Amino acid sequence: MSSAGKGPGPGRGEISPEEAEAFRQRSKAIGKRLDQVKARRAPPQSVDARARGEAFARAFRFVAELLVGVGVGGFIGWLLDRQFGTAPWLLVLFVIMGFAAGLLNVIRAAQKAQAEMAASQLAAPSVADDDEDDR
Repeated sequence: MSSAGKGPGPGRGEISPEEAEAFRQRSKAIGKRLDQVKARRAPPQSVDARARGEAFARAFRFVAELLVGVGVGGFIGWLLDRQFGTAPWLLVLFVIMGFAAGLLNVIRAAQKAQAEMAASQLAAPSVADDDEDDR
């Protein structure tokens, strides 16, 4: 094997300083153009969209809490039925208890969310009354 052409220099994995500077300039220009496009395309998230997202997350949490309550109750009932040989009575009992526990968790979370909404509405600035109604 010959060692010709294996040394450092342009064409062998290295670029000249002029080419490196030109690359940096092109990279900066592309970065600026991308930032401009992102600024034009990214619409500000409206309050309605944010409220819908929060409501969806809250509903998902409610469903998850209810399902977890039923699932955990069913699992405990199934384990106890296997242990004591009382199938399916403890399973049914614990599924009902799990449903009740999940429902209580949902009610508690809904009350907390309602209290947070009421507090945020009280903290909002009031709107001045129109004087046109008095005429």
